[in-house]
Amino acid sequence: MKRILLPIDETARSLVALAQVKKLFSPDDAEIILMMVDERLDYTSSRERNDIAISNLEQKLDLVDSALDDYTVIKRAEIGKAGQKIVKGARDLGADLIVMTKSSKDDMKYNLGKTTEYVVTHAGCNVMVATESVPGKQEYRGLIYKKASAVVNLRGQLSLKQSECLIPSVSSNCIYHIEVTRGKIRFLHRSYNPVTRDWDLPPVLGDDEALDIIAGESVDIRVRANSVEGKADRIRIINRNMKTEAVFSYKIMADTTEA
Repeated sequence: MKRILLPIDETARSLVALAQVKKLFSPDDAEIILMMVDERLDYTSSRERNDIAISNLEQKLDLVDSALDDYTVIKRAEIGKAGQKIVKGARDLGADLIVMTKSSKDDMKYNLGKTTEYVVTHAGCNVMVATESVPGKQEYRGLIYKKASAVVNLRGQLSLKQSECLIPSVSSNCIYHIEVTRGKIRFLHRSYNPVTRDWDLPPVLGDDEALDIIAGESVDIRVRANSVEGKADRIRIINRNMKTEAVFSYKIMADTTEA
């Protein structure tokens, strides 16, 4: 039986590796090591802060574990540099294979991120980099809204239902009024990249690229309209929680202020 180390974080992209493992290996073929690493703290942090961080990671690992019915699962929470902790964890726990995505960042679909590159270079076992999509055949699978206002319910990332959506892009400067009533969302503003043929560039006109909004918050986000090769900037909303649903409303209004 193979022992597979599966590093994950709070992004939907990291769960691609989880789906690949479930597709390629049955519970009779493999046992899974789930690992999460908090890079925000290190050995200089207080013991109390480290204990709290480890406890939070363990709770998130329990959520992911719930999607691995019938598999034997080992959970490991760490603090420090992700690449180093993954390599050490694989060695300490006798992993035969590490499975991970190229990067957890949306703008790194075509290149290895620093953590994955480190693991590929230093791991003492085989490393499989999960493929997310086939170039040239990309298709958005989230919800798509076309109205100027709506109430949206996004499921957690472990759900089989959509955990993200697109809301309308516009051809003139505008304000997106967002109110979150449950959970936590991320507002993402991206520009079209004619090289990759995807919306993976920061806003060309310099607007904020990402904003996290939590339950109880109401924000107005100014967006300057832009397009590249006739492709308007894309406004994407992601539920950042693995299990809890996110509920928010949006309303798009004209921006009457001067540039």
